[in-house]
Amino acid sequence: MNGRFSRLEFGSREEPPSEAPLHTTDKSQEGTLTRSADHFLAQATRANRRGEFESALQLYTRALREDRSRIVAWVGQVQMLVELGEYGEARLWSDKALEAFRSNGDLLAAKAQACLRVGDTRAAQICSDASVQAAGSGPFRWASRGETLLAQGQPRARDCFDKCIAEPAADWFDRIVIARIYLYHHKPAAALEFASHAVGLAPAEPYAWTVRAKCLFDLGETGKAEECCRRALELDPRLLVAQNLHKTVVGTSPAGVFNRLKGWLRR
Repeated sequence: MNGRFSRLEFGSREEPPSEAPLHTTDKSQEGTLTRSADHFLAQATRANRRGEFESALQLYTRALREDRSRIVAWVGQVQMLVELGEYGEARLWSDKALEAFRSNGDLLAAKAQACLRVGDTRAAQICSDASVQAAGSGPFRWASRGETLLAQGQPRARDCFDKCIAEPAADWFDRIVIARIYLYHHKPAAALEFASHAVGLAPAEPYAWTVRAKCLFDLGETGKAEECCRRALELDPRLLVAQNLHKTVVGTSPAGVFNRLKGWLRR
């Protein structure tokens, strides 16, 4: 088992990078201010919605250290491992969480996605079936099921994504989750539709603009992608994922290539 898995749940005491104010439920014990699980969950959600998956993973872990009963933190850990491309660990961690919360629909949906990403389509389908049959509902269950069907080439995948965004709790970020799924499966045109919906719902969210830029870039529309990156950076100049994508887009644009050639000729 590699190092990250051993550090999850009750790992390093290093402070996560977030500098946001403390949550209102934070408590004082013997003169020392202690941050609550609610605080770390709020910060993890914020980091996830900015595409800062490594930070979000640390924060979900800190939330679990404060309160192991927070299923949303267990689900968040698995989701962040998937976003970071650590699919094997995501599957292992979902199994560990399901030992404590057997038959939880959200955890089963997270495991379905992890199984799918490691290439175990059969296990993904079994977990996805169990997820939608479990008590309760939620956007991520349908997003995960949509990906399970999409990977098998089934047209019903789109129906699942439509159910995802029709859930009462769904918002702009669920469109981004779907867009990222389509991007992973090399379908940027479908991804662009959902990313554009997200921008329409939340035009002040820089990460929504960034994902839309990635869709356009993958479609070869470099100029429009650069415009979206610039808009994201206008909203938040410190958004690292937008900075990195902007550099890539500019570096591959005709103007960027021309400027590099001029620089080489001057040497």
